[in-house]
Amino acid sequence: MLGFDSLTCYYILLQVVHWAAFYCWKGVSIDVAKGKYEEWLTAEGLILLEGWARDGLTDEQIAKNIGIKRPTLYEWKKSHPDISDALKKGKAVIDYEVENALLKNALEGDTTAQIFWLKNRRADMWRNKVETNQKQQNRLLEAQADAAVAKAKILADSANKLSGNIKNNELLKALVEVPIVEKDEGDSL
Repeated sequence: MLGFDSLTCYYILLQVVHWAAFYCWKGVSIDVAKGKYEEWLTAEGLILLEGWARDGLTDEQIAKNIGIKRPTLYEWKKSHPDISDALKKGKAVIDYEVENALLKNALEGDTTAQIFWLKNRRADMWRNKVETNQKQQNRLLEAQADAAVAKAKILADSANKLSGNIKNNELLKALVEVPIVEKDEGDSL
């Protein structure tokens, strides 16, 4: 025993709870799994991780099996290449199995499998043309909008010139309507 009285222990516990609540409120995760990764770096741990990945478990499920959160697993994968490699190796196996099953189904006449295979493996020839048509339609609409803006500018310029001409015509008419007064020889201006 360290010799703390119950009041001191209560105070220490209260401080720990206070700071834990503060960090949680701030969004700071307190990783209680620090050092826990070491047991997963052993040969047995890596084999188990690879097996879970090969069985098709998601990262979320693997993290739950380990007893950690998914973000912690991502950190482990970044900082421990052995863990990352084991998971990749396990996932590669199941990916190949699924790919082979899909190919087998496609070759046996499963049209859904055939379509999926062709759209993903030969996308240049088999992808949905809807995307391309939509892109073409968007480009056409943009071109039409640009043409409409250009036409509006031309019309605005023409209107400005025309209004200028109308003002000039009004001045000319006003000048024409002004009576011409001939000067008498005796008048002086």
